[in-house]
Amino acid sequence: MDNARGKVRRVLALLLLVFGGATGLKTLKITAPERVRVGDSALLTCSYDLENVPLYVIKWYLDDTEFYRYVPKKEPSHAIFPVRGIQVNVSGSNSQDVTLVHVTRNHTGRYSCEVTEDGPTYDTRVQEAHVLVVDVPETEPRIAVDKEHLPAGETLRANCTSGASRPAPNITWTLNGAPLNNMTIKFKVRTKTLPMVFDDKMTTHSFLSLETTGMFQDGRIRLRCFAEITPVYKASASKEIVEEGPYLASSTGDASPHSRPVFYFSESSGSGFTSSTSLWPYGLALNVVLGLFLGALSTR
Repeated sequence: MDNARGKVRRVLALLLLVFGGATGLKTLKITAPERVRVGDSALLTCSYDLENVPLYVIKWYLDDTEFYRYVPKKEPSHAIFPVRGIQVNVSGSNSQDVTLVHVTRNHTGRYSCEVTEDGPTYDTRVQEAHVLVVDVPETEPRIAVDKEHLPAGETLRANCTSGASRPAPNITWTLNGAPLNNMTIKFKVRTKTLPMVFDDKMTTHSFLSLETTGMFQDGRIRLRCFAEITPVYKASASKEIVEEGPYLASSTGDASPHSRPVFYFSESSGSGFTSSTSLWPYGLALNVVLGLFLGALSTR
């Protein structure tokens, strides 16, 4: 019955606003986070100016169902109603604020504050805001590439896959520390989201292909992808692609560059980056020995 009266009062208040009804309430404004992570707290604030008229009551609703009420003339001044398992931190709630703790996905919805000034007018106004509770990924994004060693000019193909979340993350790329730019880089990005099998979470897959001409810096291309749900989640993954060096020519200068085998050595660090600097003298020496050996065979 009380909820029904509250709905009627809210409708009447809105009608008064639409058709120019008088009210002592001024500058009513609700402030709420657009997105909040599962398990976090959320502070909702209702700011208003009563023009020196006392507050009679402020009520908070989730999708038209009241879950918190503050009446300054009563003792205790607050009342909490069971709605979708909402937990209110009473010490962090007052005549303007209400603090929700341990929010769940079930608490996504339309929140509204209803402010009523004291008699004799009991004028009422309402403001609303939407809050989305986000299930962020439990795993970091991952980058996979077709080849970790490429000659300059060959097309690089990479895939970045986010962890599962609700909603799906947005994925962006950087190349050598800078965002991809169509004015300086020839690339294509294709993105799709895929639902998980056992729940309603989704993963984002971003497929990148780019031409590597002029893209290597110090013999490397440094890729990084970012998975983001603004403003509550951001994570990244990185990958280095090593430039293949030129083939060694024969001592007579008449051999095809593809007639000599070339060996490339690299090692992986704990960060996931690839380094080819520590073993390159051994590879160079082996290439020289093989070149001399094959050159000797060709002179027989």
